Amino acid sequence: MSDFIHVLLICVTVLLKAVSSEPFFDITDPEFIKECVTEHNMARTNVNPSASIMRYMTWDEGLAVTARAWARFCVFEHNIYLRDEGRMHPTFTSVGENIWAGASYTQFNVTSAIKLWVDEVKDYNYHQNQCTKVCGHYTQIVWADTYKVGCAAQACPNGVAKTSFSTTAGIIFVCNYATAGNYHGVAPYRTGSPCSGCGQETCENKLCRNSTRDSLQSYRWTPDWDPALSSCGSFCLSVLIIRLISVPIIFASVYCLNCRHNLFAYE
Repeated sequence: MSDFIHVLLICVTVLLKAVSSEPFFDITDPEFIKECVTEHNMARTNVNPSASIMRYMTWDEGLAVTARAWARFCVFEHNIYLRDEGRMHPTFTSVGENIWAGASYTQFNVTSAIKLWVDEVKDYNYHQNQCTKVCGHYTQIVWADTYKVGCAAQACPNGVAKTSFSTTAGIIFVCNYATAGNYHGVAPYRTGSPCSGCGQETCENKLCRNSTRDSLQSYRWTPDWDPALSSCGSFCLSVLIIRLISVPIIFASVYCLNCRHNLFAYE
């Protein structure tokens, strides 16, 4: 019996190592959420020229769920459902999106990924409202009316499709925004003295805050196109296998202990 338990423990160890070698990102992790929100608001605070009205950005659970669902496809392209009302968020009808992808697990961290988007400011001319290169990621981040963000990162062991590293293990990072920005011909914000247009709202780090708008919402929400609804990835499969294996381990352990120490007494 002890040999049987030993073999089962080895199997569990191997499975756990397989899972741990593939990074897992939790969209409910407070540190992950804090980093995403902080980096976005820092960029919004530091716009140049300054903005008269720039809303403070807070986390949105529904947007994060949507970002995670799209990231699961491991494809470097924008969500094909962005314009489909009711399929991106349970309440917001307008949702924006930024995407980053990297060729190795160690290459990713939230701050550096968002910084690449923010650094597009060098290719954006506010006064002409034009980009000399790609700068739509930046303008979405500093879009004044946008006030909610939800992000997700997904490990892609088989590579990220539609990239130059599509056959190499990588990570895709997706952020969704509400309300959406980047309307053609419209500047991302209006210039002026910071918070001069906030009205009765609170000014914090040059951003307009409103307790009602900034409150966190909880949703029972999963988009109908989430691939997790019809498939089980490697992490999911490993968890299922571990659960199946753990049951006989528990029973076998209890049985052995009872045989050696007579844990249970009956009259």
